[in-house]
Amino acid sequence: MQIEGQLVEGKFRKRLNRFEAIVNIDGVDNLVHVPNTGRLKELLVDDAAVLVRKFNNSNRKTQFGLLLVKKDGVWVSIDSANVPNRIVFEMLKQKKFSQFSEYKQIKKEVSVGNSRFDFGLFSQDKEYYIEVKGVTLVEARKAYFPDAPTARGTKHLEELTQLKLEGKGTGVIFIIQREDADAIMPNDRTDKDFGIALRKACQAGVNLWAYRCIIDSRQIVLDREIPVVLEQWCNVQSV
Repeated sequence: MQIEGQLVEGKFRKRLNRFEAIVNIDGVDNLVHVPNTGRLKELLVDDAAVLVRKFNNSNRKTQFGLLLVKKDGVWVSIDSANVPNRIVFEMLKQKKFSQFSEYKQIKKEVSVGNSRFDFGLFSQDKEYYIEVKGVTLVEARKAYFPDAPTARGTKHLEELTQLKLEGKGTGVIFIIQREDADAIMPNDRTDKDFGIALRKACQAGVNLWAYRCIIDSRQIVLDREIPVVLEQWCNVQSV
């Protein structure tokens, strides 16, 4: 995935709320949009090197959007609102996920029951629903999700599980938006309910995949699949 637009280097100063922060650019503090509602406490620290996109739109409240943060020499994409879904959509269109190659039709933002899932795949009488999760938290080469409580994420897992029990195909794809992770685990310290729901989903047959990315200042490339580790609860299965 190409990173588009005019990119500008800066130094992170402070986060004001979930969607706004201050970044110093060429000695001037600027208000920037943060496209990630997670906590990001380990990333958004004072004086961290960042890359922001400049918007030439006078109607915007913020003229910059925060895209990348450097952590221990590694670029991390913090745009969880757009990047993970764009990557998965490109891979689906290009038939790069072998497990989904038989599906002919791809739909975004598909409503089923009381939920809306990121993707629906269809082929004759078969249907498969995918929820995509962007991951930024890594400790000692282990990625963790979520980095903040997510009742919405837990609800998605419960409804994917129900759809699976009804005979439909369902799965979760974790996109680790950095290159320094070798496995991913549910972040039980932050959201125990999500971890329980993820394990129950796996037991019911919901498929789980995780892929890490390599990132530079101009592109984000899917690197390779890494294992989803759920301890003794279940074994992650492929389609």
